[in-house]
Amino acid sequence: MRVLIITSATVCGGAEAYALTIAQAAAQSGWETHAAFPLADATASLRHEMTAHHVTYHSLEIAEPLSRGIRAMGDAFVRWWRTRSLLLTLKPDVVLINLPWADHCLGSILACGQLRVPTAVMFHLIPPEKIPLSRSRRQLYTWARNRGQQWLTNSTTNCCLLAELFEMSADDLQFIYNGITLPALEDCTPEKRAMLRQAVRQELGIPSSTRLLLTVGRLAPQKGYTDLLAIIPSVLADHPDTRFVWAGAGEQQQELHDRLREAEIDHAVLMLGHRTDLPRLLQAADLFVFPTRFEGHPFALLEAMAYRLPIVTTNASSIPEFIEHREQGLLCPVGDSKALLHTLHWALQHPKQMQQMAEKANQHVNHFSQEHMLEQTLNRLQTLAFLTKKESNPTTARNRALEPVVKEQKRC
Repeated sequence: MRVLIITSATVCGGAEAYALTIAQAAAQSGWETHAAFPLADATASLRHEMTAHHVTYHSLEIAEPLSRGIRAMGDAFVRWWRTRSLLLTLKPDVVLINLPWADHCLGSILACGQLRVPTAVMFHLIPPEKIPLSRSRRQLYTWARNRGQQWLTNSTTNCCLLAELFEMSADDLQFIYNGITLPALEDCTPEKRAMLRQAVRQELGIPSSTRLLLTVGRLAPQKGYTDLLAIIPSVLADHPDTRFVWAGAGEQQQELHDRLREAEIDHAVLMLGHRTDLPRLLQAADLFVFPTRFEGHPFALLEAMAYRLPIVTTNASSIPEFIEHREQGLLCPVGDSKALLHTLHWALQHPKQMQQMAEKANQHVNHFSQEHMLEQTLNRLQTLAFLTKKESNPTTARNRALEPVVKEQKRC
């Protein structure tokens, strides 16, 4: 089977990591796997990884411009034409369109709809503030969806947000939770954790007794770094042996760096940039701090749970679906720096209770394995391709392909 994975991103984040994971699994399953996304400096590592796992890369310039109205529709036409040309060349059996943002890839979605290529559209991120969609744009999405497309997302919260955004029934959507590779028991022994704690602190040039508060995520407004930055002086006043470690890169990097210097706390915040050794950092840290403002189903939190790292995060989006306050971690209101400060103080003063929550989180994360995510996703793609080939009636094929991925009832 020939599968094509399309994404519009020019950066490497969670949605792009998901695309890579699906592509690797498809190639390992013996599928002829292709990936298409814009050629950009920030996606160089993604292109390299795709090629290394026998995925054929195609340059597809469909990055979303900052335009609205008539100009935006013109841009969508250009991206429709480019996607259509690639589809006619490759003739894929099924397409997975991977959306880092809810209103991206209209041109590609329309091209797949026009050619009636079996298509799954995965919506990763739907912000709580409604994206402005014109009536005509919404109608185009609906037209394409009704031509053999299955729309997916990664949480029940996102199902409801997506249904509201496109003025459709949540019953017409399905969700598949994100999943991660669970670490082997021998990789998480107390002895190895102690060794990594010492090694990482030595690499960072800080004392072995220093407490590390780790944050992983793009340096972008969505991730709430400014909410965390505002309270760091107060945390240091009560806990001077604390250092904050930020692993990630993004458009806010220079702004955050300048603000840290202005506040004279840059010595206490280590900005490491993009890292490929997150398991080491997760095992070396004392606390995972995730002040995000909205999410899909964040891989970063799942990985922290898998490595038994105590968690302080917000109640944004889908997070309460898998972390219950004071059970698997501590939750505070989105954008509330005072609540975040209070929660961090409590966490630092009660390490035993935090570790107990981390143990519960570690048991709970078994429900979110990468194996389960891959099985459900590849089955959806295979079903879409098979039914479209076997059934002459496109409507019947689509209805059967939309059988529930999970049996859990969605509630908005």
